[in-house]
Amino acid sequence: MRLNKHGLLAGAPLTVSMALILGACGGGSGGVTSTAQQAPGPVPVPVQHATAPVPAVGTSPAKEAPPGAAKDARLTPAQTKGKSAASIDLAAGQAKAPVAQDPKAAKPGADLAKQRNGATDQGVTKDSIKLGSVAMYGMPLGNMFITPAGAGLHGTLAAINDRGGVLGRRLELIDCDDGPGEVSRSKACIKKLVVQDRIFALLGYASWATASVHSDLAQHGLPAVATWAYSQTEWQDAFMFPTHMSMIHEAMAGANWVKNVIRPKTYGLICLTSPEMQLACDQVQKVLDPTGAKMVKHLNVAISETSMSAQVLAMRGANPEHIVHYVINPATIAKFVVESAQQGYFPPKGMSGNHMAAEVLGTVFGKWPAGRYWTNTTYKLWGPEFIATMNRYAPSTTGATHHIIQALYFGALMFERGAKAVGPNLTRQRLMAQLSNGDVYQSDAALDQRFSYSKPERGGNLENQTWSQGGGQGREFMYKYVSPNTRANPDGSPSGFEPDSGQFEIYTWK
Repeated sequence: MRLNKHGLLAGAPLTVSMALILGACGGGSGGVTSTAQQAPGPVPVPVQHATAPVPAVGTSPAKEAPPGAAKDARLTPAQTKGKSAASIDLAAGQAKAPVAQDPKAAKPGADLAKQRNGATDQGVTKDSIKLGSVAMYGMPLGNMFITPAGAGLHGTLAAINDRGGVLGRRLELIDCDDGPGEVSRSKACIKKLVVQDRIFALLGYASWATASVHSDLAQHGLPAVATWAYSQTEWQDAFMFPTHMSMIHEAMAGANWVKNVIRPKTYGLICLTSPEMQLACDQVQKVLDPTGAKMVKHLNVAISETSMSAQVLAMRGANPEHIVHYVINPATIAKFVVESAQQGYFPPKGMSGNHMAAEVLGTVFGKWPAGRYWTNTTYKLWGPEFIATMNRYAPSTTGATHHIIQALYFGALMFERGAKAVGPNLTRQRLMAQLSNGDVYQSDAALDQRFSYSKPERGGNLENQTWSQGGGQGREFMYKYVSPNTRANPDGSPSGFEPDSGQFEIYTWK
């Protein structure tokens, strides 16, 4: 792996009641449309309900590319891999002049923006780039999970626009709500965003449906940046650029931590019934069983469990030393912990799993699991630049920040850097070629994470790990929950979470 100039060096409190955790359902109402606003100060960037995109402050409504501008021949990622931007333009039929021999002369396609009055691809004008986002606002507790994530993404784009956008082009974002993550609604969102809203690319995709829309992206030649990596297939899809470790990799890394630090003789597993999380739990067994640890209980749970009381009783009866969960849905595990407290039960060597890194966790968990619960997460918590950006541009996330917001924040910055590297003639093929060329996109030191989308990063398995050991597919962090006061400190450092003293950096391979 090599770091280059594209490394990312980025520069109303939510009160949660127990009743909300045990039964509330947040929701959206069909398509949600908004634009990243230029924020002169600490003002929120709300998600507005509308039927058409609202132009950014200080700009005129975005003009579409001239007729025919979006009809260039679409190249597959395989056809663009390893090719220069000039050769991509030629192959796509976007350049009419021969290749310039003088290295100082304009490259083929260099005047593409001028030829098209600033437009270089669908959704790209001389002064704007139109992006789309799909998220399940209608999922259980979506008001606590997806709504802050949307606000955080819009806020990050507002910060980018404040510093000039992408080479003078402002970023606009149109949201689409696929309800509780329904596949049919998610596919309809993509079609609407591409055909009706005419977006350039997707930025942010948080839905149970991500594993089912690969063919839709290929059909439209649509890049999807900052997908949430619920499915391993997101990493295998050349049109997707996740900014989060895949669930299967998280299970490998978490299980290695359990093996190294907890060293249980017996353990229990709590797994979501989805195929992806079943595969994740398989990885846990592949890591732990060879150590001699015995799995004494395997519980499969649904996304919408109304109560976890029976599951708590089942674990009590099996009496494992440690419980490992890979459920991804925070509400399910929150119910398990709350009902464990009601029954006065907790495994003697505690409990660990993924996706519980959130500022609201203390309000939910309380004191019962403090000092004996751990969560692994892709980014360090929380970071001064990240928190400062949220406080200024998305103040509604204050006290509601979670790790998926970090992933969307990083993804927006990665898009900014990647699009700038492409230059003024921004096209989908050029962007995908840039993001896939092996460059490493690195966060600031506080978040301490990096991603690359080369073939080795996208492939491999537990027995043949081709990905970078120090990158986002090979390395995460383990935090211990120590206090109900989990709201970030003013300087961006975590409160209520602390780096595990046994092993803070955790790996898929050791």
